[in-house]
Amino acid sequence: MTKQGVALLAGLILLLSFGVYSFAYEPKADVILYNGTVWTVDKNLPKAEAVAILGEKIIGVGSNGEMLKFRGPTTRVIDLKSAFVLPGFNDNHVHFASASNFFWNINLMDVHTDEAFVSRVREYTELRPGEPIRGGGWGAYEQWELGAEKSAENDADEWLPHRKLIDAFTGDIPLFVSRYDRAVYFANTAALRNAGFAEDSADTENIRFVRDRDGRLTGAMEIRNARGVEHQFLGGDQTPDTAKRRLMTENALRLVREAGVTSFQDISDHEQLRIFYDLLDEGRLTARVNFRYGIEHWKKMEALGIKRGFGSSMIRLGAVKGHIDGIMGTSGARFYEPYDSDPEGNNRGHWRPLTWVSPDRRTELNRGPFTQMMIDADAADIQVTVHAIGDEAIGVMLDMIEAMTKANGKRDRRMRLVHAQVFAPRDFARLQDLGVVAEVQPFHLSDDMRWMEERIGRERSKGAYAFKTIRDKGAVLSFGSDWPGTSASYYPINPIYALYAAVTRQTVRRTPAGGWFPDERISIEEAIKAHTWGSSYASFEDGIKGTITVGKLADITVLDKNLLDSDPESWIDDRGEVKVRTLFTIVGGRIVYEQ
Repeated sequence: MTKQGVALLAGLILLLSFGVYSFAYEPKADVILYNGTVWTVDKNLPKAEAVAILGEKIIGVGSNGEMLKFRGPTTRVIDLKSAFVLPGFNDNHVHFASASNFFWNINLMDVHTDEAFVSRVREYTELRPGEPIRGGGWGAYEQWELGAEKSAENDADEWLPHRKLIDAFTGDIPLFVSRYDRAVYFANTAALRNAGFAEDSADTENIRFVRDRDGRLTGAMEIRNARGVEHQFLGGDQTPDTAKRRLMTENALRLVREAGVTSFQDISDHEQLRIFYDLLDEGRLTARVNFRYGIEHWKKMEALGIKRGFGSSMIRLGAVKGHIDGIMGTSGARFYEPYDSDPEGNNRGHWRPLTWVSPDRRTELNRGPFTQMMIDADAADIQVTVHAIGDEAIGVMLDMIEAMTKANGKRDRRMRLVHAQVFAPRDFARLQDLGVVAEVQPFHLSDDMRWMEERIGRERSKGAYAFKTIRDKGAVLSFGSDWPGTSASYYPINPIYALYAAVTRQTVRRTPAGGWFPDERISIEEAIKAHTWGSSYASFEDGIKGTITVGKLADITVLDKNLLDSDPESWIDDRGEVKVRTLFTIVGGRIVYEQ
């Protein structure tokens, strides 16, 4: 090679080296957040002042001066004015389809007076004019506050709605709603007319009407078999079509981003998943989705090549969920000993369809088929997650995890014990060797503690929602909401409720003083970690999100209150409403919510 060629080659090498150096060390950010209180949940750099974002990734974390060096002519620079910055909240457990439906339907769970009923129905008709009204749940909060004994004493004076309260402004719009326990239903005059009933109609074999002193129908009724009856009262099948479900989905996504949630882990139907994909294609999906099918679908997933890690960072599949027992709210969670609240002393809860012997033998366990299903799904590299709430259900599930581990060998499977609400003391020690992730929802604690000791006694309650012991015994804590809840309770999506419950162990009314079994409280730092990194770890995504770390996805939440140095009482007001405000929700560098 000639001297000129050598010189030219050397020059090109220097030029290329300079270009690589410039790109590696002097990129210009799309967004810089500075002058903030940044809690990274990264033990290598736990605190910072500023964050720089390029594309969907974090390119810098540090001081204001360091990060402002990334500023370019098109960089959006946001002065946070000391606002609190943390990794985007990751909710480990939602039922998104139910939540979107819940917020389309009318919610009456806190209603038990004429005034509240009229107000709520009027509000609904103004928000959705002409929409048939379904949903309900009236009387739920009143019943929980009374407790089982007082509730039974109060049955004679129970509040029931009357059609005269709402007929004037609902007009021809049919309304058909249920009490929280679905033992009583209510229809306005338009809905009664749709079903062929007049104010003086007689009872039927299936329906017993409540009447006023003159014998006229009030609209309230008891229905022996409610299947299909809703269609008659509402004037046809009101199941939302795809277009309406899309609207419902976008409405629920708005609530998610307003709460600062950047990822959620969903258990819904296939149609909901398809809607998520449609929104992703259109650039309208504003949170990341980790989707779980029921465990009974594992063979179809294997046939389609769906296993752990399948999909993209926006929509990921590869896990399944099963159930083995009922829930605390209906005294269906399965225990070693009967419920204290059962007057006959027989009820220990029940098993679920895949683990009971038969529908008429729900209290008899048939563990073999479900255990084999877990083993087979795990062998197909599909992550297994199972709902277990009562102490016997948890004990049986730990047995099944041991059987799965023995069959397929020990490895990093991050088996998720879903809800994990009440442990028997002897079972805590089994957690560490099994590599369990405790997929818990701390607001269950705030809601359930009001009647927990009444149902299972104080001694067993020591093992309830025992987050500190669960962590100390070697399980990884992962937090979420269980949004929107069950027929027995409503669980909000806002993570502040979970953090508040975990650090105070109080109801939103700030009782009991000092907290319920306060030794199980955890620090706010630990609670934040569980609701960010913990939930990312649970789904094998901690390598790409869950901390504010260079190279990870720029999923970031900005709040108006520093949770590390503020009193938890200041997070929630006297009515139980969250006072902490989300200022920014950022998903992959994209600001999806800005107050």
